[in-house]
Amino acid sequence: MGKTKLTALIGTAVMLTSLTFTGAAAASTWQLNSDQAELRFASVKNKTIAEIHRFTELNGQITDGQVQIAIALSSLDTQIPIRNERMQQHLFNAAEFPLIEAAGQVPMAEVQTLRIGQTLALNIPLSLTIRDITKSVSAEVMVTRLSANQLSAATTAPIMVRATDFDLVDGIEKLRNIAGLSEIDYVVPVTFSVSFSQAN
Repeated sequence: MGKTKLTALIGTAVMLTSLTFTGAAAASTWQLNSDQAELRFASVKNKTIAEIHRFTELNGQITDGQVQIAIALSSLDTQIPIRNERMQQHLFNAAEFPLIEAAGQVPMAEVQTLRIGQTLALNIPLSLTIRDITKSVSAEVMVTRLSANQLSAATTAPIMVRATDFDLVDGIEKLRNIAGLSEIDYVVPVTFSVSFSQAN
């Protein structure tokens, strides 16, 4: 076999191997690392008093570019236990709807081109479900390739969630009356930072 023909065959084999690997990676599952996930939101009461709250239990994955995240309402942490209970009961009706869910499509073909340390800014449309109501929101995120099998994603701007969109106004008013407040804002900024590991 001539040198030119052998070189061409090796090149073809390398290209096919690369395409096979890329296709498999793009179609694989990326699991959310729950112990490294952070989701925080702010509430403003009486016009000037802002407080930061968080959820501590997030689960999810990306499969074939489809991202699905579930947030356990039982993990709500406002640093005041009785307030946690009131919000779970009066605002979210957590007994009947224990999860907040988000779903969307991630352009994994673009993400897979990242080298370790590189970042990619994305605007990802999400379907957000709170109680039994689903609305569309948009998440501006920065995706970073941490290693060959790890990615991180963090918001670069808050996601503005409106109580009026999810029929939460009555719950907010209930909480306001219980706490003796003059006002609680109906718009809540939400931020998150998560990482994913590629499943074997």
